[in-house]
Amino acid sequence: MPNASSTRKRLTDRLRAAQADGELGRFRVVALHDFSLDRIIGIRAFPPFVQTATRILSQGGGLLPDSSQSVQPGGCAAGAATTVARLGIETHFVCRTDELGGYLLRYYLGRRGVNLEHVRTDGRLALAACIEVGADRHNIMINDQASFADFGYENLTAADLELMDTADVIGVFDWCLNRKGTGLAAGLCERFGTAGRKIYFDTSDPAPRREEIPELVAKVFRHPGLSFLNLNENELHHFSGDLGGGSSLERLVELTQALQARIHPQLTVHTIHFSLDVSRGVTVVPTFCIAPRRATGSGDTWNGGNIAGHLLGLEPDERLMMANAVAGYYCAMESGDRPTLDRLIEFLEDPGLRLNELEAAPARCLTGGARGPSC
Repeated sequence: MPNASSTRKRLTDRLRAAQADGELGRFRVVALHDFSLDRIIGIRAFPPFVQTATRILSQGGGLLPDSSQSVQPGGCAAGAATTVARLGIETHFVCRTDELGGYLLRYYLGRRGVNLEHVRTDGRLALAACIEVGADRHNIMINDQASFADFGYENLTAADLELMDTADVIGVFDWCLNRKGTGLAAGLCERFGTAGRKIYFDTSDPAPRREEIPELVAKVFRHPGLSFLNLNENELHHFSGDLGGGSSLERLVELTQALQARIHPQLTVHTIHFSLDVSRGVTVVPTFCIAPRRATGSGDTWNGGNIAGHLLGLEPDERLMMANAVAGYYCAMESGDRPTLDRLIEFLEDPGLRLNELEAAPARCLTGGARGPSC
């Protein structure tokens, strides 16, 4: 494994050089296709919540006052697009929503630098309720995916396709909530991946569609046009057929190597304690020790950092540390915003910022690169 302190220094120096040269501004990323309005509901502990909710239902309804609530933009593609744009990369977002969704996208993404010219407002706004439990903010998501539930390759316009033909990376997200997601990803791989564009794919939780996993693996994971695949620990277990397996570092390395041998794209895996790449031997980079203020959206933010690392041509250890830092910043900051390149460098250079100990505990999935305050 690389020395984490050395990796951190090399990464910081590389980001400073990229900043001075304006390097990230020369790239173009297109992200598609999910955006939702997320309502975040925080509860202290799940068993008391269930008991109280059961009592309220038994009496025919009533008030449950003990929660914190907020509203934020959601959707894997929207979160990744915001992250990439904040880092200074030219970013375009392709999706279908309604007029309110278009307004919200301008408010949340447009003012953070995301180009929204390819957003259509003739559909329906997707909504999600995200229940975050306890100090570690583990989340349960309840989705109404609306107009991205059946967004297929045939829904892309000629202008969308022309835009993607100029992209350095095309990011395809949230297959799990899109009934046409396999065809969409396969179509993009066929048209653009085989023509030299880089296709980045993140499926989200495949559990609701586990019966479709063999088709997805055959048509997308093994397609020569797919460049990058990112999974969290839960997703790795599903795609490896190892639902009852362990979560030790050694076990996850073994599963990652076995899956990498069966698919075409470069595979990365992230957990609450570390991120993992096996493209050049085994590279394991610990996450940062922070007190998380949120969990929802952390995996999307990690994807944005990983995409930026790929564009900069970083070494695997540098790229994984960059993605961990981007997600760690997002989870730790009161503002809930993604970092600019300036802020990311400041975060990495903070002398009080510590890395997690890989041996401290088995890996657990938090959809991103953050760990709670007990480290």
